[in-house]
Amino acid sequence: MKRILYASSGFFTDDAIAEALMEYASVLAIVDSADVVTIPGVDEDGKVREIMLIIGPASQLISMGSDAVSVDLDAEQAVNDLRQRIRRRLPSSIGVGVARRSGPAETDAESTSHESR
Repeated sequence: MKRILYASSGFFTDDAIAEALMEYASVLAIVDSADVVTIPGVDEDGKVREIMLIIGPASQLISMGSDAVSVDLDAEQAVNDLRQRIRRRLPSSIGVGVARRSGPAETDAESTSHESR
């Protein structure tokens, strides 16, 4: 389970859902758009809830590992929905990160450092 921090609150969700959510948030930043998504999660009281989030270029999401006990969530459906949204939003000529590089994609800080050289 991953803990998602969003605004002044947080919740837990399946690792695959958290990964797809973070990827979708980065796609929305690339295309300068926003969307409302609903994913299954576990609140701070341990109750399974449907969590609705608005995510976009200004969203400040944090996904972090946790020691929370794994809860059976419908991860497959949520991940499929997020992946479908990613495919619809992301033009085929743009990838998240740089697909042909063997290492990690350059961060904003790294790309800015090239400008001063």
